[in-house]
Amino acid sequence: MFEIILILLALPFLLILAGLLFVFIGTAGQRTSDEDVLKSYKPAAEIVEIAEKNTLTTKGKATFYRADPEIVEGDVFRKYCFANGVEALGCNAPKPGGGPFGGRKIFLLKIDDPKFSDHKYSAAIHEMLHSAYNRLSSDEKKRINALLETELDKYQDDPHLTGPLEILKKRKNSNIKTIQEELHSKFAVEYKELSPELEKYYKQYFTDRSKVVELFQKGGFNSRVRRLDQINSELGALNPKLTAMDNQLVLLKNSGDIDKFNSLVGQYNSLVGQYNANVAESKKVFSEVEKFYQYFNPDYKPPEEKKQ
Repeated sequence: MFEIILILLALPFLLILAGLLFVFIGTAGQRTSDEDVLKSYKPAAEIVEIAEKNTLTTKGKATFYRADPEIVEGDVFRKYCFANGVEALGCNAPKPGGGPFGGRKIFLLKIDDPKFSDHKYSAAIHEMLHSAYNRLSSDEKKRINALLETELDKYQDDPHLTGPLEILKKRKNSNIKTIQEELHSKFAVEYKELSPELEKYYKQYFTDRSKVVELFQKGGFNSRVRRLDQINSELGALNPKLTAMDNQLVLLKNSGDIDKFNSLVGQYNSLVGQYNANVAESKKVFSEVEKFYQYFNPDYKPPEEKKQ
């Protein structure tokens, strides 16, 4: 009886010890030094090319390789990457079985079309920077988060940045950390001029960050997505103006003020023409990337034209 009591008393301690041991073993790869990662990991040639084109430093390469990056076919990509409308055609997801340096892995969608295959360069580094952010100490995260928040103030009118952040804010499981982590990736990959403090911070990962931004800006997929974001922002600004004018025209017509009604019809039709021209361009751009767009934003619907 005494022995049973001792076992029962010791059981919680043993369970805690077993849990700590499991975590320690499971995260052992994450504690591997950058030097050991670079010595032991044998990346595929296409992964090396991504690292070289993005001018990754030793630390940058080690961070990238820790995530065991792989370019995969669409069926594999769908299996591991959740379509969330935030970052296209790449993800940093849990990997069954862990992997050589931990339990997460970068998956990149394989694209054979030469107009869009260069997307891998930006998508890979965006995901690598998610890994980098999660490896920061709590104090360093606080420092970097403050810099990111300050930088965000400069880009409040950029729909390509504010759009994804709005999507993140609406998620049930989203929080400020999710948004800060996304900013950490997007600013480094997509924005040429950052504060001196952020530039200094990112130098630990890139020898020439301007090459990273250049790859993003020239990317066949990225350039089209940015244009879609810009058009949608312009349509969003035009829409309330058209609604207000339409309501005004209805009131004028109902009141019998035909002269005033006729004076506004031309202006209204001009705005509708401008709106519909943007819609036509949006549909054209979307048609070029639709087969890839479905992988990260399957619910997206192009805007519809308005009647004059």
